[in-house]
Amino acid sequence: MDLLLVMRERTARPHRFAFAARSLALALLLALLLPGCGGEAPGPAAGARAGKVYHFPLGSDPPTLDPAQATDTTSASVINNLFEGLVRYDQTLTIQAALAERWESNADGTQWTFHLRRGVRFHSGRELSAEDARYSFQRLLDPRTQSKRTWVLDQLSGARDFMAGKAASVRGIEVLDAATLRLTLEHPFPPFLGLLAYTSANVVDREAAERFGADFTSHPVGTGPFRLVTWRHDDRLLLERFEGYWNGPAALARIEFRIIPEETTRFEEYKAGTLHHTDIPSGHYESVRSDPVLRAQLVQLPILGVYYLGLNLERPPFQNNLKLRRALSHAIDRHTLTRVIMEGRATPAGGILPPAMPGHQPDLNAYPYNPDLARRLLAEAGYPGGQGLPRLILFHNTDATHAKVAEFIQAQLQNLGVRVTIRTLDWAAYLDLLDSGAEFDLFRMGWIADYPDPQNFLEVLFHGKNRGPLGNKTRLNDAAVNALLDRALQTPVWEERRRLYQEAEQRILELAPAIFLFHYTTTVLIKPEVRGVQLSPLDSGITWTLQPMAAVSLAEAPQ
Repeated sequence: MDLLLVMRERTARPHRFAFAARSLALALLLALLLPGCGGEAPGPAAGARAGKVYHFPLGSDPPTLDPAQATDTTSASVINNLFEGLVRYDQTLTIQAALAERWESNADGTQWTFHLRRGVRFHSGRELSAEDARYSFQRLLDPRTQSKRTWVLDQLSGARDFMAGKAASVRGIEVLDAATLRLTLEHPFPPFLGLLAYTSANVVDREAAERFGADFTSHPVGTGPFRLVTWRHDDRLLLERFEGYWNGPAALARIEFRIIPEETTRFEEYKAGTLHHTDIPSGHYESVRSDPVLRAQLVQLPILGVYYLGLNLERPPFQNNLKLRRALSHAIDRHTLTRVIMEGRATPAGGILPPAMPGHQPDLNAYPYNPDLARRLLAEAGYPGGQGLPRLILFHNTDATHAKVAEFIQAQLQNLGVRVTIRTLDWAAYLDLLDSGAEFDLFRMGWIADYPDPQNFLEVLFHGKNRGPLGNKTRLNDAAVNALLDRALQTPVWEERRRLYQEAEQRILELAPAIFLFHYTTTVLIKPEVRGVQLSPLDSGITWTLQPMAAVSLAEAPQ
């Protein structure tokens, strides 16, 4: 599976909000899987030799190094080593202190006060102040910045007036003193703290941002453990250790990001010893597993993603025909799909929320493979043996894996007498088609979270208010689903929120707006000399967006 393609798809869709929840099981899993894994805050690894260069592959040149402009994980992999936010996620998806050493909120969660660390310095040498945080947040919301991630902070009081040009500043951002920032929301919003861990909420040096203007992307100045040295576009970026980092200098002297678009090239370079980690090309997974050397370097863990086949509910034949939708869901053998087509690098989906997501229901298996039941439902839907059912058009965007999945679906439905024609479009044309809701019956889509919150999946993908370009491509608009999702978003207690999201998930599955096929896993190879890796379910493939590289070190490579 081309996880890099999946990551690029994230740049074109709207994301929102998250809930930070610790998963002890996930922490134990990661501790078992990852070499040198530990739960300490980023910093030099004890006993490891410092001063080495980490060779880090990227599948494309980062579009930007400006946090306010970043919409993709490739950019975030670099940006999050240059900049920091007030808070961050750790490998168990728990919120941790970053530039803010502590914070508190009022009873209803509408007012948050952050106390910044003293003595934190930007790469320029200037000391961080609360004014830098205020500037960074207002810069993100400023229409002149033209950021596509204003939703990260648009819950702040007065943000929408500022964005509309009706106010000169955002009244919900207040500097109380040099080390204290207060953020006030328009209304209670439980996932808010998690938003501040997102790349777009990183704090920039206001003096450098004002000086460089639009060219700040090429002259990024943050407080992160590394600073930019050179950027040769479409070739490589070089970061060096920031000796003045507030948590002590990193163990690594430098990180060299290599731009290598071809997955096979990355794989061969890794085997040759010129990269410290890599993804595994399609068709090579079994050979890696059978290789005694590479098998020992293999890391596989779940990530927060789902791959599904969407049904267009605004046009026949799926409109107002629930039994037809359910028939197709029972017709797909997800276990064979993940074992054969996905090479075992995915887990069959019994529901919507992925295994590492808070609120996931592990016993959920909404539509088990049952061809006899599928045939009976197809007949009850008015199409016995597929008779009278028009040929369905299944669209997917250009990619070898998507093509294989589409052909598998086509063969499975043919067993019911359902005829399917497959059509392929490039990504831009594909998005235009889905956003328009025009001539399509079925479409494939992947969704990978920015934040570990069920709202990021269920509300974006299936709330009626988000139909079309905002994320709900199936056009589901169910009053009960909408009400459950609205209530969950206004509920401050996590246990009650979880119950509401699980109830909403069950209702969505009953309505069968999509055929949920599998949940993503990430599979990477990591050299044995690498220490301190702390991957999370938000670090996918080679684009490590949360992995704190300040915690990574390199031991002597085995001979």
